[in-house]
Amino acid sequence: MKKDLGNLLALYPTPVTIVGALVDGKPNWMEVAHVGIIGHDRVTISCVTSHYTNKGIHAAGLCTLNLVNQDLLQKADYVGTVSGKDTDKSQVFAWSKGQAGAPVIDASPLVLECQVDDVYNTPNFETFILKILHTYVEEDMLNENGKPDYAKISPVLFEFPNYQYLSTGKVVGHCRKMNQ
Repeated sequence: MKKDLGNLLALYPTPVTIVGALVDGKPNWMEVAHVGIIGHDRVTISCVTSHYTNKGIHAAGLCTLNLVNQDLLQKADYVGTVSGKDTDKSQVFAWSKGQAGAPVIDASPLVLECQVDDVYNTPNFETFILKILHTYVEEDMLNENGKPDYAKISPVLFEFPNYQYLSTGKVVGHCRKMNQ
């Protein structure tokens, strides 16, 4: 029998990302796992309204979503626990500018460079609706068809109810081929 947990947000796990944006000309980094897909060219990130990084996202209309693997996890956790209002996080990662000008973490295996399409506000949160401009993937993380190989990328996942990081597992099936 299922137990009713009320309105517990339990639609997890989700990928851990480091959102990068230029704030007053310097990169700032924020860990975000409240990410979503709303189309083949649009994603969302949901951020507490008072986050310092939001200022840069609003000002430039650009940001990056840098996918986190286990090599980046400790630094990702760090940038998620300190505020750019109080701590200069610009040197936490080696970075370069993407083609649109947003900061890209050099060590991230997969990065989405995005433009703000819209912002949806709820109590205490801003959800940025982002149009994907560029997807950057390390060449050794691509499969034989030139697509991202998530077994190689090995993204870290986050689950909110217990505040834990998880690793991705093995392939358990192939979409649209399981009933053939």
